[in-house]
Amino acid sequence: MKYIKMIVGCIIIAISYNLFMLPNNFISFGTDGMAMLFKDMLPISIPLIILIFNMIIVLVSLLINPKNAYKFLIPSILIPLFMLGTSYLNLSVYLPEKVLAMLLAAIFIGFGYSLIYQSSFKAGTIYLVEEDLGDFTRIHTQLYSAIVDVLIVLIYIFQQDFQSAVYSLFIIAIIRYMINKARYNIKDSKMFYVITSKEKEVKHFIMSTLGYELTELDVKGGFTNEKKSILLSVISSKDYFRLKSGIMDIDNKAFVAITDTYDVINRKAF
Repeated sequence: MKYIKMIVGCIIIAISYNLFMLPNNFISFGTDGMAMLFKDMLPISIPLIILIFNMIIVLVSLLINPKNAYKFLIPSILIPLFMLGTSYLNLSVYLPEKVLAMLLAAIFIGFGYSLIYQSSFKAGTIYLVEEDLGDFTRIHTQLYSAIVDVLIVLIYIFQQDFQSAVYSLFIIAIIRYMINKARYNIKDSKMFYVITSKEKEVKHFIMSTLGYELTELDVKGGFTNEKKSILLSVISSKDYFRLKSGIMDIDNKAFVAITDTYDVINRKAF
C-alpha cells in the first residue's frame, strides 16, 4: 500500500503541474522551480530538466551520504516522468481568476507530497540537499532550502513578471507548509504502555515475535491499590497494527496506551 500511495502522490503532483502551474507561468520550490527558470535556456522540456537536476543531486548524495538518498530516489524519477507522460494529454486549466489557480495548484501539489511522505518515501530533492548540509555542518535548519526558494522567486521577478512571482511565492509557502506537516507530524515510531494480566505472553510476543525490546515499570493502581507492571516498548509505526491487534488477541482486557514518538535514541540502552 505504501508504494501505491507514493505513486498516487507522484501522479497528483505531475498532473497538477500540467493543469495549473505551467499554463499560468507559476513556479514551484527547489529543483522544480530551478528547472522552470531554465526552460527558455535549454532545448529540452521542463520535466527532463527536473529529472536531470534530481538525478545529479541524488547521485551525489548516494556517494557522500547514502542513508539520506534512498528514500528520495524513486519519487525523484517518477514525478518528472509522470509530468512528461501526462503532458502529451494536453492537460491545462485556464481559470478566470489566477488566485483560484494558485490555490488549486498549491493544495493539490502539497497533498501529493504529503502522500509521498506518509508512505515513508521522500520527495523534493532540495530537502535532500538540506539534510546532507545539516549532517555535514551539524546545523539542521530549513533555512538552506528557504534561501534557495527566495532566490528563485527573486530571479523570476526579472525573468517573468512581478505578479506571477508573487503568486508563486504563495504557492511555495503553502506547499512547504503541507510538506512540513507531513515530514514532522507523521511519526516514525509509536510508544506502547501495556498493563495486562497475561504479562508473560505479551512480553514473549513483543520480544520474540516482533523483535522489539521493552522496559518494565513497577506501578500501583490508583483505584485498586493493586501492584502491577507496565510494559513499555517503542516500535516502528509500520508494526503499529500488528502489536495492537496482537495484544488484544492475547488479552482483550489489557490496558493499552499509545503515543507518537518524535525520535528514538539508543533504542537498546535498557
